[in-house]
Amino acid sequence: MPNRRLTAYMGAMHLVATASLVVLFVTDGSTLFQLPDAAMLGWFALIGIGVFSEALAIALSVGAAASTSSIVFLPLLAAMQLFGPTAAVILVCITQVFGELFVRRKPLSRVWFNVSQAIVGTVLGGVIWNALGGTPLQGLGVGAPPTITDQLGPFIAFGFVFLAVNHAAVAMAITLSQGLPFRRVWGLVRGNSGGFNDLLIAPIALAIAYLYIQFGPGGIIVVILPMLFIRYSYLTTSKLRESNADLLTALVKAIETRDPYTSGHSLRVSQLAQQIAEQLGLSRVVVEHIRQAGLLHDIGKIEATYTDILRKPDALTKQERAVIESHVTRGEQLLRDLSSVPEAVVKAVRHHHEREDGKGYPDRLIGDEIPIGAKIIVVCDAVDAMLSDRPYRKALPLSVVLEQLDVHAGKQFDHRVVKGLVSSDILADYAEMMSGTRAERVSLDGSGPAPIMASSERPNAGTPAH
Repeated sequence: MPNRRLTAYMGAMHLVATASLVVLFVTDGSTLFQLPDAAMLGWFALIGIGVFSEALAIALSVGAAASTSSIVFLPLLAAMQLFGPTAAVILVCITQVFGELFVRRKPLSRVWFNVSQAIVGTVLGGVIWNALGGTPLQGLGVGAPPTITDQLGPFIAFGFVFLAVNHAAVAMAITLSQGLPFRRVWGLVRGNSGGFNDLLIAPIALAIAYLYIQFGPGGIIVVILPMLFIRYSYLTTSKLRESNADLLTALVKAIETRDPYTSGHSLRVSQLAQQIAEQLGLSRVVVEHIRQAGLLHDIGKIEATYTDILRKPDALTKQERAVIESHVTRGEQLLRDLSSVPEAVVKAVRHHHEREDGKGYPDRLIGDEIPIGAKIIVVCDAVDAMLSDRPYRKALPLSVVLEQLDVHAGKQFDHRVVKGLVSSDILADYAEMMSGTRAERVSLDGSGPAPIMASSERPNAGTPAH
């Protein structure tokens, strides 16, 4: 059944974009077509650079999401600075249609929506730019253009408004299509797109504009060099991260093949941690770091020293527990040897067995001293363990898991993380998925050692179960 609210919203965006174009061309359109031939050549050069940057867009994977990275924002900023809002709108229309239709190959409905919201953002940004005293540099000839200081405020305001409209428009579309809270989606959209980081390239666009004033259309071509450099940097970083991610995933699988009871554990923890992080409204970058840390949290167990202890059906001795606990620091050491692993991921791996009450390890951190990634992973680690068969007990029913989360909230677990998990459908769906991975639905049968623990580990020898 079609989503009527989403359809109405997209239709309204098309109407607003059309009205914006009409108003813009009536009030400002004539200035563009009065430009001398040399200036028109410069404008066409910027359009060509914009299309070129879309053609060179780099495919990026962020968790389960796929996106592309281009620097089309750079010629857009330069066009606004040099030729004004009408030139910028035409440029964004051409580059958006090309990028959405031929590079990202999106369906026509999404193409026209994205083009429409880009038009609205550009026109509104242009209105703010004009209101703050922004002046098209080309209109002043080669004489005495305003200083960079004069233009900087209107310039940054335009970029901010354009990006804000883009993020808000996309977030609202996702909110209406998926029924998610707007605030949460807004945070995810900003994180996934890099937030307002595109404004960091504004100085390059300013330099292009002033180079044009000094050297004419030939000065615009200089943009190709920094553009190729930036693209190469993005590509190199992306490939390095992908290679390291593949290597680490292979290592995680190698660890889990040693113990049939933990097969798939790290991947499940990673996916559950991502869901909880999104439920808490964390930014896309933070969510991705937590997803990575969930996958790698037991990477320190790769050494054979841990194998026999992991398979032991009895309670651990003090010495054995010390060996097991060392996996967090060993994991930290392994990850620090890979320069592309973010510090947030490394810290989450090191601290994923800390407790809210300060009784965890390795550093006995307490409360807010514990990184948010570690707070989430410790809950996911425990939930997956409780819902899995282990050598020392059978899987626990969902009712017992809920009870354990409630009992240990504020002691072992962060209240916010537990609330984010149990107040949504995440835990129920996860429990259903876990039951489907077993041959039959299991519950406590009372035979053998079956301690009820809100942890992925077992108690010390001689210590009663929680």
